[in-house]
Amino acid sequence: MQTLAPAANGMRITILESSGDRLLVRWVESGKCHFGEQRWRLGIASRSGTCALSGQYIRRGQMVYRPAERPRPPNHTAMIAPEALAQRL
Repeated sequence: MQTLAPAANGMRITILESSGDRLLVRWVESGKCHFGEQRWRLGIASRSGTCALSGQYIRRGQMVYRPAERPRPPNHTAMIAPEALAQRL
């Protein structure tokens, strides 16, 4: 388990488990939302954006981890680049 705080915006991301194409993430945004155990799944980015861990640019079509919960959570547009995860674990 490793806690990662990517920016000074009060967001905290803790990777609880990592298993192949799945992550179990604790996601906390101060004053906005808190997910104690959120499931994320590896897939293809449907839009461009930025990695929640590294801030690196993500292009549409790139492989990323995304929240896999239903109904869609408030952080459903968040993405984590596998490369950023590998660098930090």
